[in-house]
Amino acid sequence: MRRRYIYCPKCGARNEVENNFCAMCGAPLREAARRVLAAKPSTPQPKPASRIPPHVQQTLSPGMLVYLFYDKYFDMEYHSRADMAVAATLYALEAEGYVALTPSKRGRIRKLRDFDPGRFGYLSKPIHKLRVGKSINIYELVKKAGRKCEYPISRLMELIVENDLTRETWSFLYKEKVRKVERSLLDRLLLIPGEYRSIEERKRNIRLYEPQAQRLSQLVKRRMEAYPEMHRLIVRECSKALEDLEYVPPKY
Repeated sequence: MRRRYIYCPKCGARNEVENNFCAMCGAPLREAARRVLAAKPSTPQPKPASRIPPHVQQTLSPGMLVYLFYDKYFDMEYHSRADMAVAATLYALEAEGYVALTPSKRGRIRKLRDFDPGRFGYLSKPIHKLRVGKSINIYELVKKAGRKCEYPISRLMELIVENDLTRETWSFLYKEKVRKVERSLLDRLLLIPGEYRSIEERKRNIRLYEPQAQRLSQLVKRRMEAYPEMHRLIVRECSKALEDLEYVPPKY
């Protein structure tokens, strides 16, 4: 229990609350002690918990959660971020009854009912465009979502960030820093920029979405354990589609 003190009304010296007289000047302290003992001891008020501001997205898409929390929750069996983003999106859609997954030759995704693509993100858009009852396979899904380039895995994840975050949410999760650099005369003649920009994560804000990532990770793990064949199909077809999107420059 915290010790309590009284201060002499005459000389201001600090005394134990049990003292009847001031140890410095001898003034009576009984009335001051009575007021202190009658008062409720102050308790520190807990700091209010940090919350996601109302102007930013309260929930993130499965692909975005994989992007942010891959190292902590989704780095499983050497799968790439793209593999896990596709798998997490499909499992989330399946868990809510929007699609049915069938381990056919290329992995069949059948749309069961309409859904809001804003909830499930960029990777769900090719499925959203289907009529109810129609299907798409995993290979086609990734080819439609991806872009032909030198590094298609990185580009797919960039597309998820670009499409799944509002401008306000991006600013809540990241900050852009501009740094000036000294340029020589040659640099100026060559029009080399005098500044460079870098993007940094706002880790404290990102942690507010961690419970969502934990729940999604548990769903992915349960699905992997219950239907390993389907998961292997997702990883295989995703890898094939991304390989076919890789740009190979012509040899001269």
